[in-house]
Amino acid sequence: MKKGFIDSQKLKISFSILNSLVILLVVSTLSFFFLKYDKNLMEDFYKENCTNLTNGYAQTIDTFLFNYTDTINALTPFDISDLDEKQIHKRLLTYPKEKINQDFECIFYINRDNKAYASDGSILELSSYPFINEIFFEGKTYTISDPFISPRTGNYIIVFAKGIFYKDGAPRGVLCASVNLQTFHHKIANLKSTESETISLIDTTGSFILHPKADMLFKKYAPADEEFSKYSTDYLSRSQSGCIETVNSRNERVTLVYQTMEATGWTLCVSVARNNFDNFYYDFLKELILITVITMIVLLGIEIYIMDVFQKKQLLATNFDPLTNFYSRVHFEKESEKVIKHYPNSKFMLIECDIHGFKFINQNYGVEPANKLLIFISDKIRNFTKDMDACVGRGFADHFYIFCKIDSVHASMKVFKEYCAQLNNDIKNYEIPCFMKYGIAFSMTKDKEKNVSITELIGQASFAKSTLKDNLINQYAIYNSKLLEKVNRERYIETHMEQALQNNEFFVMYQPKIDLHSDSIVGAEALVRWYNPEQGLITPDEFIPLFERNGFIKKLDFFVYDKVFHFLDSQVRNGRRVVTISVNMSRNHSKPEKFVHDFMNLFKNYSIPRNLIEVELIERSFMNENTLKEFTELLHKEGFTVAMDDFGSGESSLNMLTQIPVDVLKFDRTFLLSSTTENGIIDQTSANFLETLIKLSKTLNKQTIFEGVETESQRDFLKSINCDQVQGFFYSKPLTESDFTKLMEGNK
Repeated sequence: MKKGFIDSQKLKISFSILNSLVILLVVSTLSFFFLKYDKNLMEDFYKENCTNLTNGYAQTIDTFLFNYTDTINALTPFDISDLDEKQIHKRLLTYPKEKINQDFECIFYINRDNKAYASDGSILELSSYPFINEIFFEGKTYTISDPFISPRTGNYIIVFAKGIFYKDGAPRGVLCASVNLQTFHHKIANLKSTESETISLIDTTGSFILHPKADMLFKKYAPADEEFSKYSTDYLSRSQSGCIETVNSRNERVTLVYQTMEATGWTLCVSVARNNFDNFYYDFLKELILITVITMIVLLGIEIYIMDVFQKKQLLATNFDPLTNFYSRVHFEKESEKVIKHYPNSKFMLIECDIHGFKFINQNYGVEPANKLLIFISDKIRNFTKDMDACVGRGFADHFYIFCKIDSVHASMKVFKEYCAQLNNDIKNYEIPCFMKYGIAFSMTKDKEKNVSITELIGQASFAKSTLKDNLINQYAIYNSKLLEKVNRERYIETHMEQALQNNEFFVMYQPKIDLHSDSIVGAEALVRWYNPEQGLITPDEFIPLFERNGFIKKLDFFVYDKVFHFLDSQVRNGRRVVTISVNMSRNHSKPEKFVHDFMNLFKNYSIPRNLIEVELIERSFMNENTLKEFTELLHKEGFTVAMDDFGSGESSLNMLTQIPVDVLKFDRTFLLSSTTENGIIDQTSANFLETLIKLSKTLNKQTIFEGVETESQRDFLKSINCDQVQGFFYSKPLTESDFTKLMEGNK
C-alpha cells in the first residue's frame, strides 16, 4: 500500500465508529431530557396510584362506619318516645343479643341530664361529651364521636349515636353503641396491600387515633425538618385532601396522601416510602442506559427504532393499563369527554363491570392466576367492542369501563345481552369460576345547553351495579330514577322489618278454596300482608322477594304459622266450623329436619288436629328433587298434608309427579291466563292439554286445585274436566279472620 493512502475499509469503520459516538452523545443528551420529562409522567402516575389506593381504603373504612350507623338505626324496633328511663333501660337489658352487632361493646341510652342507662345494667353520670351536644344542641340526627376513655371500662371507645326525639321533634335522648378502639383497629388492620404502606387516622382535633406505633396514639405530630414542618397533623385535620412529599416520625421521606372521611370528619393518611419510587426509577434508568449504549454500538438504525418504541412504552405506562392495554381510568375519562363534545346531541351508553368476589380470587388463587383472569376478561371485552367506536378503560383492580355512542337503547341492550350470554358460556370452561356484574347508565339528552359528564355517568353505573349486592341471579342493573326510588324503598323496608314483626304490622288473610262438586268452602290459603303506620299497605310483591334475598322470610313464615295455628285453635275451642288451612313454606328453607323440628315445636303449643294444616311447597325453589322429597316425607310422617304450589311454572313438573309424593297439585294461575281468550273462552288446544294434566294427576291419586279463577267460564271448564277445587276472585278475594269466619258460618 502506498504511503498517503488510507484503507477504505478502515476509513469506513472509523467513520462508523465516530458517527456512532457522535450519535450516542446526541442521543444520550436527548435521552437525559426525555427521561427527565418521563420521570414527571411516572411521578404523576405514581401519585395517581397512591391517591386511588387511599380512596379505596377510605371507602372501605366509611363502609364499616356506615354499617355501624345502619345497625344503630335498626336498634330501635320499638317506640320509646313515650317511655320513661326505667322502661327504656329494661328494653335495652332484654334486647336480643343476636340482633346486636358483635363489634358493639355496649348499647346505652342517655337522657337530657347526661345520665346513661347501659345494656349491661349499669347507670352512669356522664360529662357533657361533644357527641351528646351535637344531638341535643346542634340538631343532628346521627353522629360518630372521636375516641375517648369510657367511664365504664376505662378503655378507649368510639360511640355511634342516634338522636331520639319527642313527637313534636324536640330531642329526648341519645341511643348509642360503643365500639372498643382496639376492635376498630383490628377491623381495618388488614387493609394494607404492601408492607411499604403505612395507614393512620387523625381525629378532628389533629391527634392520631390509629398509628402503626402505639406510642403515637392520641398525640399530635409535626415534622422536625423545617421544609416539611407545616405538614403537621393539625394542618392535615383542617385540610380536605391532597398528595404531598414529607417525612414521617422516623425522618424517612414518604409520599403522603390524605383524605377527609365522609362519615366522621377524620383524616385518613396513607404514606408510601419514597425510596420505592426512587429505586424503581434508578433501576429502570440503569437498564435503559445499558441497553441504549449496546444498541447504539451495534446498529444506529436500531437505536433510533428503540428510542421510538421506548417513548411509546412510556406513553402506554401513563395513559394505558400495562396489564390489559386498555385506557387508564383517567385517560378513559378524557377520551370519553372528547367523544361527548364531538357528538353533543347523541345517545351514549356507559357500562361499568367487575368480577364478583375478585378479592377472594386474589387471596385463594394468587396474584398471577388473578391477573390471567383479568386478561381473559379483557380479551372478551375487546372482542365485544371491536366493531364499536368505543372507549374501554380499566380502573382499580377488576373494574372495567366501556363507553360508546349508540343509536338505540333497545339495540345496544340486545348486543350487550348476547355478549353476556357468550361470556357466561366461556367462563364455564375457565379454570377459575367467576361471575360478572354490570352497572349500565344511558345519556339520552338532546339539550345543547346541558353538559353530559362522564364522571356522572360512571357514578350512575356504579350505583346501579351496587344495587345487585350479592345477588347472583341478576347480572346487571340499569340506572334510572326509579332504581334510586326502589333502592330507597327497599332500604326503608329492611330497616323496618324487625320492628314491623314485633309490632304485629304483619297480618294474615285467608282466601277460600271451593270444592267444585259441592260448591262449598273446603279450605283456605293463608296469605301474609303488611300494614305500615307510615307507608300504609305494603304489597307482598314489594317485600316478599326482598325478604327471600335477605333471609328474613324464614322468620315471617313462622310468624304466619303461629297466627294460623292460633286462629284454628280459637275456632275449635269456640265450636265454630273449621276447614283445612294451607300455609306456604318459602324457598329459603333448605334443611328439612330443622324446618320440621321447628314447625312441630310451634304446632305443639296448640290443640288442633293435624289434618287442618296443609303445607305448600314451591316447585320453583332452589332445592333439588331429593330435598323436596325429604320435606314431603317428613311432613307426612308428622301427619300433615303436602301440596305442590305453583305447579307447572318450573322446568321439570312432569318428571316430579312420580318422584315427590305430594298429596295436592296446585296449578299456577298462568295456566288459565295463557289459555283464556279475549272473550273469556278457554282455547281448545289448551283445554285438551289441561284435561290431560288433570287425568294424569288423578291417575297418580293427586288432588287438584287451580289458582286464579276469575270468570264463570273458567269455573265451568274446570268443573267439566273433573278438577277438585278452585281458588280465585270469582269466589272471593283474600279475607280477614273475621270476614272469613262470617263467610264460613254462611256456607255450611
